[in-house]
Amino acid sequence: MHLNTNEKERADMIQTVPVYPEQPGVVKTGKGYQFTVCAEEGEDVELLLYEKGNTDPDLVIPITEEKGVGNLRSVQILGISMEQYEYNYRIGEKVLQDPWAGCLAGAEMFGDEKIKENPHAIRCLFRKEHYTWKEKGVLPIPFSDSILYKLHVRGFTKQKDSRVRKKGTFRGIEQKIPYLKELGITGILLMPAYDFREVVGKETGKEKHYERKATQNQVNYWGYTGNACYFAPKASYASSDNPVREFCHMVDDLHQAGLECMMEFYFDGSVSPSMMLEILRYWKQEYHMDGFHVIGQGICQEVLAKDPLLAKTKLMFSNIDENRIYNDQKPSFKNLAEYNEGFLYCMRHLLKGDENMIQEFQYRNKWIPKKSGSISYLADQDGFTMMDLVSYDEKHNEANREENRDGREYNCSWNCGAEGPSRKKTVRDLRMRQMKNAFLLLLLGQGTPLIYQGDEFGNSQSGNNNAWCQDNEIGWVDWKALRSNQELFAFVKEAIRIRKEHKILHMEEELKGSDYKAFGYPDVSYHSSMAWYAPCEPSQRYMGILYCGDYAGEKGQLLFAAYNLYWTKYKFALPKLPKGASWSILLGSGEEIVLKKEAMEEPAGKEEKEEKAEQAGRKENTEKKDYVEIPPRTIALLIGKQDLK
Repeated sequence: MHLNTNEKERADMIQTVPVYPEQPGVVKTGKGYQFTVCAEEGEDVELLLYEKGNTDPDLVIPITEEKGVGNLRSVQILGISMEQYEYNYRIGEKVLQDPWAGCLAGAEMFGDEKIKENPHAIRCLFRKEHYTWKEKGVLPIPFSDSILYKLHVRGFTKQKDSRVRKKGTFRGIEQKIPYLKELGITGILLMPAYDFREVVGKETGKEKHYERKATQNQVNYWGYTGNACYFAPKASYASSDNPVREFCHMVDDLHQAGLECMMEFYFDGSVSPSMMLEILRYWKQEYHMDGFHVIGQGICQEVLAKDPLLAKTKLMFSNIDENRIYNDQKPSFKNLAEYNEGFLYCMRHLLKGDENMIQEFQYRNKWIPKKSGSISYLADQDGFTMMDLVSYDEKHNEANREENRDGREYNCSWNCGAEGPSRKKTVRDLRMRQMKNAFLLLLLGQGTPLIYQGDEFGNSQSGNNNAWCQDNEIGWVDWKALRSNQELFAFVKEAIRIRKEHKILHMEEELKGSDYKAFGYPDVSYHSSMAWYAPCEPSQRYMGILYCGDYAGEKGQLLFAAYNLYWTKYKFALPKLPKGASWSILLGSGEEIVLKKEAMEEPAGKEEKEEKAEQAGRKENTEKKDYVEIPPRTIALLIGKQDLK
């Protein structure tokens, strides 16, 4: 043992004993503390102990390969209290944090440049925090009933107009719980909130997908980097000196409000599947997390999906081979789901008016995997926000200082007639209608909707579709937009309420398109200017969808979603209702939606289309019919209620 101290009396009291490894990290034993680290054979390994708050090692203790097992080696330290010490390891020439540490010291300031110069700036803490939970958590909410809200802990409340006291922290999220409840979401998905290194020194490693190397005056604001301590809540996201307790308190308050709390984990391929499992199990047990979105490399889905502790925990991946995981069995609770990127591109194409999208729209709108869930989204951190989707044709990432070469080249966006902010009322009105359309495409689909932070009130990143290094007004949510876009916020809130109120819009199983229970209507059917007939021509940009609420226990209710993404108005013929029932408008993205009963001019090919409609089990009265006239680029939801008396 090498001592960098003159306190010989204390040094004489300390004993080091090589022991057989038990589990990685630090474990308090009956005699002292056992430190276990992973290192390759032949590497020199030292345990560095620091007096609390110091950045110079106070004690340097070799960890030999004696009694090592595999690549694990351990030492037991007697005569110290870890309440007085912080620690790191030196492996070879590198000073490294313990990947199993549950808390860090020296990482309290986000983007602190001092770690570039001093490898001892960040140290590990051994802290066994006791938190008394108000309750164990909320009951698992099925994916079919979930509406998720993705946010960046720092960026969500850091802006000066966020109206929270503890800006950019876990406490800030707590202070926004009433807002989240008002919006109507069922759970939040945190971007990485474990202790990742947003600023790195010279040893940055290779750049991977999602992972970015910070250069001078840049930070990895998002946190998708393999340089992380996965067991530790991020110290710079805490408003106090106790991020462990603060994270627990945030989750507890979310649960008390009936909201789930989930988090993203990015792995760069250097973490073993067994350690990934330990990480998720740890956050489930210690922090009562409700789910995880696991992305990156080296992910073994079977290991995570078949773990009994995680059986009721949401596990989201980029893609899932559910048949390979479950074989012929079906899980009792669908806890797996995949991010449906195909939904994003289909709906964006349809929104901007591209042709040949209706057939795929039918598929994406109702698709639900048999053994897992599907996460539907139109905006995420990697790409345009919802406002920028309708305000920019091209990305504008100049602030990233990469000459606008970074970020996605193809965004499926349309600026509605002007690039960027515009004073033209016609442009602003069209953008508002297009954002409402986007939210209806999202919230009327059968998959699990995911809303990105601030999109519900038109947050913009000024056309930056890759704000990975923008820890500033570009990357932070602009809460001033909530005041100026109350119309959009109220619309999204109402759309969420309607979705939650009508189970037929978010079923557990995929709708079949037939009247298999003899309710008089199929569970879902498709319509156009002629009821019960829906062509799928390449040039078609309209579709009417009828939902029979009886299949969801909503007796006597029919919903009709009318999608017109044309630049001209369109008339939908509404299916005939039982005697005493009538149609009314629930919600629409545009004005002047006309609902009338009158004789409609039959389209060309009337006899052929009537024959097809009759084959589908419906022959409409050719005299007077209900119809709804939908303005250009407008979506409307109608309800038909039957008189049950």
